[in-house]
Amino acid sequence: MNIKRTQTPRGICSVLDYRYGGIRYRPVLGYDLTREQEQAAAIEVMVAIQVNAGVQAPKVQTSRQSPVFSEFASRYMAYLAAKKLKALDRPCTILNRHLVPHFGSVPLMKVTMDHGLAYLMKRRAEGAAEGTIARECGVLQAALNYAVEIDALDKNRLRLLPSPNWESRERVVSTEELSRLFRKASDPVRRLMVFALLTTLRQSKLIETHEEWLVQRADGWWMMPSPGSRHKRVPKEVPLSNLAVRALYGDLPRIGGRFFGQWKDGNSFKHRWAELCHRVGIHDLNFHDLRHTAASWLLAAGIDYAVIEKLLGHRLHGMGEGYIHNWEHRLREAVLKLETILLQKLLETGREDEGTMGSSGQLGSYEKFQFPKWLICGAEGQNRTVDTSLFRAVLYQLSYLGIPVEFEKGFLSTGSPPKNQLFTMVMAERAGFEPATGF
Repeated sequence: MNIKRTQTPRGICSVLDYRYGGIRYRPVLGYDLTREQEQAAAIEVMVAIQVNAGVQAPKVQTSRQSPVFSEFASRYMAYLAAKKLKALDRPCTILNRHLVPHFGSVPLMKVTMDHGLAYLMKRRAEGAAEGTIARECGVLQAALNYAVEIDALDKNRLRLLPSPNWESRERVVSTEELSRLFRKASDPVRRLMVFALLTTLRQSKLIETHEEWLVQRADGWWMMPSPGSRHKRVPKEVPLSNLAVRALYGDLPRIGGRFFGQWKDGNSFKHRWAELCHRVGIHDLNFHDLRHTAASWLLAAGIDYAVIEKLLGHRLHGMGEGYIHNWEHRLREAVLKLETILLQKLLETGREDEGTMGSSGQLGSYEKFQFPKWLICGAEGQNRTVDTSLFRAVLYQLSYLGIPVEFEKGFLSTGSPPKNQLFTMVMAERAGFEPATGF
């Protein structure tokens, strides 16, 4: 028994929600009643229902049929489609791939706790993550609650199903792991890694990146990705550094369209990423952890928390979302900081590995690795705009690393050893000067 109160033009309406003999009754008890009056009216109504239920029960039982779970799943998907959810693919995949094969032939009235516990054991035996199982249980609970609301089910018997309790991941890629992945990855995977670290976008949105999303403005390139869902928000526009644009285009000529069209979606790419991690001996690392890594780099670099949230696509706390505008300059500063940090990470691993010698006196693995041309010099055919105002900033960053720099006839020349040439050449290219040394 449950009494619900609703504000109406006539006053506060008290409605009794009572189930007896497999039938749900919701009679109106009255308006503006006290607690004692509600209890007295409810007892009177329940006694009348129990007295008269014996006459009506046989007729109702013969006409009432419980649909099986597979039939109801299609009705529930139609309900979700009517709500115009932006991310309809996830509940659809969970229902069709996991819930319907397990509960499909069971009538809704006969779905018991044993069925739910068996489902948890089955998914854990298949190696599913606890967070994945928790999301699947959420879809199952929502479907059964909807069945109760439309009177297709008398009650949700899986309401107390012990769904897994899981914590959000806090995995961050270390500099050594990033170097190992970068060296062993194929060029498309390497470009996708760099683009992820310089934009903080999610894996699915990165793979969907289309050439039509790019717009060039006075301050550089911008990307306008397709909108995300209510739970996975995507920023309306993302600034792209020069290195991010070069990572998109790479070194090989292309016709147009999607930049990472070799993968249909995130599900097809995750197998390639798992293979790469297994080959380099890194465990418990998802591609989504690169997004965590980029956000951690920005926080450690002193970027404002609100700017990080805006770049990640999260909703700002309070009323700032609707009153704070003109984020373009601060967002571009953040992505340029990410580019500098990424290059410094690659340079840091180069310092550690360059001096290592093999048993036969050969140089270590760092000297044998050839950095791609798009990382060093930029993709062929890209235009360079000389901006001498950036020269002083480049000198400062190079001097911070202890690299002597000279300027002569429009060229940057350094006395740096080979281990510093990668960072020197990329920073020189960002300022619009041709490096005087080769790589």
